[in-house]
Amino acid sequence: MRRFNGTKYHKRELGHADDGLHADWVRVLSWPDVVQLAIVAPARADAFSSKYSVQQCIADYFEHRRARCRSRESIKIDEGKVRRFAEHFADVQVSAVTTIGLQAWRDRLVSQPAADVDITEAKRRDMLRASQGTANRLWAICRAALNDAFRTGRVHTDLAWRRIQPFQDVDEARKRFLSVAEANKLLGACKRPFRDLVQAALLTGLRPGELVRLTIGQFQGTRLEVSAGKTGKSRFVPLTTQGIAVFKRRAKDRPPADLLLPNADMKLWMRMQIARAMREAVTAANLDTPAVFYDLRPSYGSLLANAQANDATIAHLLGHADTRMTRRHYAHLLDNVAVAELQAKLPTFKARRSRKDAVGSRV
Repeated sequence: MRRFNGTKYHKRELGHADDGLHADWVRVLSWPDVVQLAIVAPARADAFSSKYSVQQCIADYFEHRRARCRSRESIKIDEGKVRRFAEHFADVQVSAVTTIGLQAWRDRLVSQPAADVDITEAKRRDMLRASQGTANRLWAICRAALNDAFRTGRVHTDLAWRRIQPFQDVDEARKRFLSVAEANKLLGACKRPFRDLVQAALLTGLRPGELVRLTIGQFQGTRLEVSAGKTGKSRFVPLTTQGIAVFKRRAKDRPPADLLLPNADMKLWMRMQIARAMREAVTAANLDTPAVFYDLRPSYGSLLANAQANDATIAHLLGHADTRMTRRHYAHLLDNVAVAELQAKLPTFKARRSRKDAVGSRV
């Protein structure tokens, strides 16, 4: 059978004719078998894939995510992000989308700073980089939905969106690290129960999603058992003496199923609640540089790096699969540790002349 995929023909052997052998529908085929395989089945597949719109593709993707994802909030946020994509392509069939159309839509997400705005070239480049990074993250969700359509057989090829390359070198490591003095000022400006959440973040370095879902039962005396989340694996986070005292006080006389760090209504913290409380605390603390709640996690890592913890230890405590993410975020701090190690352990070198050379020079 020869089939054209839009660019070239592909040949595939169906089987042997039943001229001298009995047809078994597998390797020896009769004429009706050949018609079924070469004409009827492909026609049904084409009809199956041609009646599948981008809007339906997006809906099916999120339905599949609801079945396997634990975070309803992340799904809701991503649905809002791709709404413009679904509305733009709407009834366009997934099999009919083109690389040019998809790339043009993705590129329009990048906002160019106005020419008349009085900013430096470095600032303009940074604004453009940030916009390209946002476009990359939004396009990644859209591409995941299209990939799901290809994976489930609703389209025959993923070439149209596989050709689109993300913007390069646009993801910048977080640079905001709170010092001990800033962290203490922030804690003093926080109101309970948000103060408990901030203190727990500084003592554990947990991701916000991991932190707010902790239960009393996950506190195991000297460590926290963190449920499988972003990495897909459960892990244990050891606690300092202060951390043990803080969590022991929070867990006292409470059932294992209760949230360890609930909000004022004794319910799960929502993302917007955390962001609002953090803005108020930063303003009240009068910090020189603004900070968001997620900055507490890299602050935990930076304080460890400043204390000369090695990158493997930091990666383990933060739940990174390996040290690559650690090196990316804390490379400049780890370099300081390397300099200190170098200074302490590498010997000094001095030029010395042999006795023969010394005698010769005196003569």
